[in-house]
Amino acid sequence: MLDNTKIGNFIAYLRRAKGLTGEKFAERLGVSPQAVSKWENGRCLPETALLPEIAASLGVTADELLDPPETPQAAGRPAGAFELLGAWYGSGPRQRGVMHKMRHYDYFHWKEIRVDHEAFPSSPGTDEPEALTLVYRNATGIHMIRCPEGGALRYSDDGTQLYLRDDSRCVLPGIIVLEWEKGMDCCWAGALTAALRYMGEPWSYEQIMGVSGACYRLNFTEVWDWSANDALVAFDYCSPLMRAIGYENVFCERLPKEERAEERGRIMADLRRGRPVLGINLRVAAEWGVITGYGDNGGVFYCRSYFDGFDKNWNREDYLETENWPFLIQHFGEKLERPTDLENSRASLRLLAESFEAPCERGYWQGREAYEKWAEGLRNEKLWTKSLKNKKEDIRRRLGVNESQLEQLADARRCAAAYLRESAALLPEVGELAAAYQEIYERLRDFREKLKNWEGGESYLCDEGTVRFTNDPAAHREQAELLEWCLEREAWIAERAGRLAKA
Repeated sequence: MLDNTKIGNFIAYLRRAKGLTGEKFAERLGVSPQAVSKWENGRCLPETALLPEIAASLGVTADELLDPPETPQAAGRPAGAFELLGAWYGSGPRQRGVMHKMRHYDYFHWKEIRVDHEAFPSSPGTDEPEALTLVYRNATGIHMIRCPEGGALRYSDDGTQLYLRDDSRCVLPGIIVLEWEKGMDCCWAGALTAALRYMGEPWSYEQIMGVSGACYRLNFTEVWDWSANDALVAFDYCSPLMRAIGYENVFCERLPKEERAEERGRIMADLRRGRPVLGINLRVAAEWGVITGYGDNGGVFYCRSYFDGFDKNWNREDYLETENWPFLIQHFGEKLERPTDLENSRASLRLLAESFEAPCERGYWQGREAYEKWAEGLRNEKLWTKSLKNKKEDIRRRLGVNESQLEQLADARRCAAAYLRESAALLPEVGELAAAYQEIYERLRDFREKLKNWEGGESYLCDEGTVRFTNDPAAHREQAELLEWCLEREAWIAERAGRLAKA
């Protein structure tokens, strides 16, 4: 049975929410103001022929008009303390009723309502900015709130009031600390691991290294620079990684200043969606880290970086402000259907074979040639002997780069062994490749330990004075022999991986 009073109240609330007076509403429908007053007071119902026009004017369906929806209730809200009276999304005359959407979202007890085209689909004929308009009643009276597209509404703690979210600041809590020598030495893959873990994605660091192919990498530059350790310096491991984990790859490289404002908006929008953003050169030097939040309407960014521990006043729970605008930025785009684990395993084998034979790129040798150039440099005694052209600082720099390269190589091969062991459940043939990488990792690990306690030859302290570097020709020769052995093993692995990828 139709409830005249309930329908009348609903018409009155919808009319007020539209900003229409009784007279204006009556004029639009071609009836008298007295007729509208009778409907809203519950004395009678509108004529059946008028119902479609009334419903369209108020942004609801005729069925919703005659059977007003029950009020959504937020979890923990006292009964009767909040009543949603109307909900519309759109702009101008194209506003549509979205009470059904609000009922759906209330089922999940959302504390925040995002106002975008995913939560509230847009009219196909609308290009201008849209907004969500809600009318609700609580203990203090009837209220209307309007939130523009791109913003969000939040419930108060007791669920009885709505207010606009403050978008001048957004920080994503609980993103893990990034540190070297803690099992995630590749900064790019480590930053990805931290971001994906926050997003609830089930990818381990070793899996990220494996499906991207970064676990097979080796880069070397003859000027002995730390930049060779960057996973993306010469080979694109980013695109296969994003395909493998099922995200659109959105990558920004060296944006001119006039495009920063638009990119800043993208970063802020991602953070508000709960998606961290990766950037390089956030603090101290050019290594990858995670943008974890922003303040001052995007005038300040916060981050996790591998250099956080260099700050003496740093609390491990705190995020630090970024110091630089990142020259490389990686976003998680839209969700895509990800390949199967078997498809990812085969793609990883192709990356192994391709990266091993990849040519020199921008001055960075890769794979086979990187091993050869690195060993050649170790055997070149002129690089390690002090002279007018070869200062002590230059030698210490090369020793630091050499140690860093060894650390990164050992970490990468550990991950290669771990990922391929996991893949052996799908491709049993890769078990022997995993064993070969495990052997390479163990030999590298043992040699690094030997270097720390090396007896003989001249030694240098790193710039921070915490690590001792050995500058002994015998050590360089032994390392060169080790790298040549690694090269021989990896040539066999790459040839075998190429055949398996095609099988």
